[in-house]
Amino acid sequence: MNLVSGWFHKLGESLGRAAMPVIRKARWGWQAVAGSEEERLRAEQEMGSALALEIRQKSGRNAPPEDAALVTRLCADLTRHVKDQRLAFRVELVDLPEPSALALPGGFIFLGASLLDFCHRYEDELAFVIGHEMAHVIRGHAADRLLEESAFRLVSGLMRRAGPLGALVKEAGFRALDSAYSQEQEFEADELGSRLAEAAGHHPLAAVRLFERLQAIEGDPSALGQYFSSHPTPVERIRNLGELWRGKL
Repeated sequence: MNLVSGWFHKLGESLGRAAMPVIRKARWGWQAVAGSEEERLRAEQEMGSALALEIRQKSGRNAPPEDAALVTRLCADLTRHVKDQRLAFRVELVDLPEPSALALPGGFIFLGASLLDFCHRYEDELAFVIGHEMAHVIRGHAADRLLEESAFRLVSGLMRRAGPLGALVKEAGFRALDSAYSQEQEFEADELGSRLAEAAGHHPLAAVRLFERLQAIEGDPSALGQYFSSHPTPVERIRNLGELWRGKL
């Protein structure tokens, strides 16, 4: 899935200066030859925390308490089955007009509240979606996307300009948040997300129902936002999950 909505993309247009030194520091931590695994994880946490703060400051968060409790519980259940227990995850709901989600390094996950409506609050489907986002963090996809050299060149150039972040970002977009995961990364996140969901007691193929519902929608799926409109297609993802779980259930 391309995990960003138009709102998350626009967030890059006003990304605060306070987050930039933390991101640069985190990038150095990743590249340091002598850096330990603990230092890398700490750098991820610092970078994700800075970006998460920006999202909280700029988003509406008026989700019903029961919805917030639902996704928090599901996230906690899934986290117990993550192999590396040094990783911590936190899921938060933000008020978006389209069903979207975003995973940040350090385990910060944001879901558009309307995503719950699209999933009809089926716990098995939501567990897969959250597990999918967690997988992007576990496999390092979220960090890799933010650490692309092109994104840092863009940010570094902007930070040397006087005044607020503006014209260049509007023209080119903040690539670190707007870049899509590769098809291979999406399949990998689907697979690990479904395994986490199954380990937590959810049906691992609940995602198939989700993708079939998407496929049945008439018109352009992009009307639901970029989260569901990028490659791979629902058909490819259904086939891949079916092959993964064939004979195992």
